[in-house]
Amino acid sequence: MENVYVINGANIFSENAIILANKFNIKLVTDFKPKARDIYIVFGAHDVALQLLEAQKKSDCVYIIMNSEQIGSVVFENKFYIQLMKNNFVFDYNHLTSNYLEETFQVKVLSYFFFDFMKLEPKEKTIDILFIGTENENRKEIRDKLQKEFPDKKIEFIMDWSLTEPIKVKEKLSEAKYVLNIPYYTQNSLETHRVNNALSCGATVVSLNSKDAQADAYYNDYIYFTDDLIEFFKNEDEVAKKSYEELIKDLTGKIYHHNLFIIKQLIDKVKKF
Repeated sequence: MENVYVINGANIFSENAIILANKFNIKLVTDFKPKARDIYIVFGAHDVALQLLEAQKKSDCVYIIMNSEQIGSVVFENKFYIQLMKNNFVFDYNHLTSNYLEETFQVKVLSYFFFDFMKLEPKEKTIDILFIGTENENRKEIRDKLQKEFPDKKIEFIMDWSLTEPIKVKEKLSEAKYVLNIPYYTQNSLETHRVNNALSCGATVVSLNSKDAQADAYYNDYIYFTDDLIEFFKNEDEVAKKSYEELIKDLTGKIYHHNLFIIKQLIDKVKKF
């Protein structure tokens, strides 16, 4: 698509940006030199909000902001990020945050997206239970309880940001039999970035229930949900789940084609400016 590009402002979304560019057959750019009527699909926009606003004032380009943050994030205290979303088009990955943005900031979400990852070949599982994420009291408490209850299992909680390179994260995920999804926020949507990445690495995902019943119901075909991780691992559920390939195929059919249609409509609209 002419004059449409993908850019990424946060390292954690580099893989998602690459895959989206490839699937949409558009260019991923690192040399950001916008021109009038250029359309940029932006991952990690919250990390570079002010720079994006300044570039837009100079060039009159257009952004599609892929919002990856959820209710409770300090990102929504950043006035530049809110202004950026108000001035442009927004895609979100869950309807809870979508509703929150509209009700709180009058930011209207145009469509939804999902986090797509490259699948790794299966590896030997040397870690029984793995969690990777930012530390908080609830996550520390769960770690301590699991380690006390299951001293014979190899349990790793990496919460010190020692893993920042996406490829290193994937290598670690591929070593785990089970990957946990433990929410950071109290009004949490399902953290599908972590979930999808773990599934792409051949791990089995066990998640605490989120506040998004719709997302939980959908993902119940692909991952395990529980209110009590200790009880889950005392009685490991062996009910078969669908594969990562099936998940991506279904999400692609539900979302990608719709978003391509929207982007083409935006191209036509921008040309008329």
